[in-house]
Amino acid sequence: MNLNNFLKTDREKAERLIKSLHFLVDELLSDAVTDQDFEGCIEIAGSIVSNCEELKRMHHPEQVVQLHDLATKFLSKGLNVSTVKRPLHES
Repeated sequence: MNLNNFLKTDREKAERLIKSLHFLVDELLSDAVTDQDFEGCIEIAGSIVSNCEELKRMHHPEQVVQLHDLATKFLSKGLNVSTVKRPLHES
């Protein structure tokens, strides 16, 4: 499981969510379909959607993760790191 596209602070939670997704799909959903428990299928599908939405929110391109790690190192050395935005209009 590659967790490099998650911030270090989110990796443990992402790993738990991914394992949960595997369990929901591989075990619970297939059993519910086999048992023709369609109400259970809907509930399980809702949990799958919820976990996927959370993972999508936490997932970042590798460059963002690298920048976050670099900023964290600067902060640990006492350097103030903040986002600088361009002014909307130049006067």
